[in-house]
Amino acid sequence: MDWLQNGIIITIGFLLSQILIAAKAHTRLITYYLSHSRTTTGGLLTATLLLSYSLSIFFSNTVVVLAMLPVVRKLMAVFEKVENRKRLAALFYCALIFGANTGGMASLTGSPLNVAAAGFAAEQSLPGTEHVTFFSWLLVGVPASLTLILAGRWLLLANTPANIEPSVPTSRQSAPPLLPGRPLVFFVSNVVLTLVLSALQFLFKPSPLLAGLNIIDLSFILYLAVFLYFSFIFPRKAATARNAFKNLVFLLLFLAAFPVIFLSKTLEQLETRLGMPSGKAWRALDRALLSMINFFWKRFSGESFSSLSIHNFNSVLSINRIMLEIPWFGFLLMIITVLLLLLIISIGDNPATTEIDGWLFTRLGIFGDKVTSYADNLPLLFGSTALSTIFATELFNNTTVLSVLAAVIVTLQPVFPNEQLLLLLLVTVAASGAYMSPVATPVNALAFGGLEKISIRTLLRLGFFMNLIAASLITAFFLLLSHVF
Repeated sequence: MDWLQNGIIITIGFLLSQILIAAKAHTRLITYYLSHSRTTTGGLLTATLLLSYSLSIFFSNTVVVLAMLPVVRKLMAVFEKVENRKRLAALFYCALIFGANTGGMASLTGSPLNVAAAGFAAEQSLPGTEHVTFFSWLLVGVPASLTLILAGRWLLLANTPANIEPSVPTSRQSAPPLLPGRPLVFFVSNVVLTLVLSALQFLFKPSPLLAGLNIIDLSFILYLAVFLYFSFIFPRKAATARNAFKNLVFLLLFLAAFPVIFLSKTLEQLETRLGMPSGKAWRALDRALLSMINFFWKRFSGESFSSLSIHNFNSVLSINRIMLEIPWFGFLLMIITVLLLLLIISIGDNPATTEIDGWLFTRLGIFGDKVTSYADNLPLLFGSTALSTIFATELFNNTTVLSVLAAVIVTLQPVFPNEQLLLLLLVTVAASGAYMSPVATPVNALAFGGLEKISIRTLLRLGFFMNLIAASLITAFFLLLSHVF
């Protein structure tokens, strides 16, 4: 069950990134980089770009943005005083989303869209779907995305003004800091284990053993169970059954409190970022929630929390810190975008029919009809599809564009009996290549919500050119694939 394996890889990737942050590995990496390189704007932008790209190959790119935002803020802190902070923020924003979106193209689990598209292809039994795995996607995705990320680096450096430089040079220490050895070994070990399991699935395709699950599926389930136990339940101090049970209760308490935390953070962002008054209702919710949690926790452990953000030092990860450190404004942007899209989709929909036939679906469906005229011209077919998908995503969000065009592609079987899977994957990859709009992809929305005072003009200009570069390279690589397979 590839969907099961992909879901587990995404979950473990998110937790692994949180463990690295909890160990302050990201801070030590930045300190090491600054101590062993010339501190320039171009160098710091390159570090942001390549780090977000590399991590997004192995983890979901939305997870990478959550992990990278503290890193980007720390890198920007090197600049104490610059004349144009908005331009600087836009450059770092572009470096982050260029890296995360492009890295998300490189692997099956790099973007949630990839997993959704692979599941849809399997459900529709498109020819060749059995060859789409985490391992096979890497074989094609890494070289293709690496070409695009190098083009993105060139675009960033070409648009970085010489007058934006660190105002105070980073001081060199007499004993340069070392790399965070143990966290990096832990990270690499988990990546290697994931690659080995995925490669075994791709190469041997074992038969089902239990409830439709094969030996690789069962291994992934065991891997997830061990990782969850290590992250949240295993006691860091005294390894006793009581301490493990306390960690379990702590986890369950905050999981149950998540709806209230979600409401509180939404109200806070509406008031502080959008200026919508709520009478500080979010603070009242936080106080009420803290009282409720202490009511149960004090009776269980004899202790009480001073705030909702208290760290559970007896476990590797604190679930409450993960919840509270989410860039909630970015999530709010995503929710608003989804609501607007639902409104647009409903325009013109006929309630008497079961299918969705509103204005948006009708207009995007016309695109599928026009595509049939390019059946004998693959360069024109792939090029127009890539370009149209990227710029449609800027307006309608990548999830919406993929959901509409995937349904259209299925209907093209009589015209393209052998290219359906390639078209679906091309649309999927291109939908992650929208670099202009702050709400085009979850990556863009989270990054935009996590960084303040960004020059809109700069991000739109750089994003536009990156879109054109992405459309060209995606077209070229899929043309190559069409000749190979």
